[in-house]
Amino acid sequence: ASLHGLYVYIDLWASWCVPCIREIPALHKLEQACEGLPVAFVSISIDQSREAWLKRKRSLGLTGMQLHDSNGRLAEALNVRGIPHFLIYDKQGRLLVYDAPRPSSPEALTLLQGLK
Repeated sequence: ASLHGLYVYIDLWASWCVPCIREIPALHKLEQACEGLPVAFVSISIDQSREAWLKRKRSLGLTGMQLHDSNGRLAEALNVRGIPHFLIYDKQGRLLVYDAPRPSSPEALTLLQGLK
């Protein structure tokens, strides 16, 4: 309910995924650049271990909406075969972009700024 009326940029990642971890600084910058835009950022870990997820979350100082999909059902339902994987949902909760640009790509900011 807290995301209703917002575009949602979702980051599917895991604590053991080196490319995922490399995207986190760029994700923080993207979030800052999008302040004031109708965009929410949600990170969803697919770690099987809650402890591994929480440990990595703490070590990286992750804040904001952080969720844990320990059984992988969400990734499976979305047909995500590799991580990191980024998605964008529209204001009505419908999938808008299945394979969204990574935060480190300049295209990500351009795309998010262009959403109305």
